[in-house]
Amino acid sequence: MNKIKIKNKKLLGELQKRVSLRLKRKITHQETMNYCMMFVNQNFEEFGQFIDKIPLLDAKRVKEIIKARNKLKHIDYIVENGFINKDDENIYF
Repeated sequence: MNKIKIKNKKLLGELQKRVSLRLKRKITHQETMNYCMMFVNQNFEEFGQFIDKIPLLDAKRVKEIIKARNKLKHIDYIVENGFINKDDENIYF
């Protein structure tokens, strides 16, 4: 079995407490994760819509955005004109 690193253990703990209250018995983190996996598997389309909204940024992309922002930082951006380039929102804000 692979070990999984969880960044937000507080959120997992809160979910575990809520599920334990619902089931009227204590459950482990492993059980909580198993229930989450079953739910996601049964509701994959909703999950897909959720994850589609999560921006994908890695260290390389962040450096590119900062470099582009720094090149343009002397130019005022007029918000009313909207974003022309898909990266404009990331660069200007």
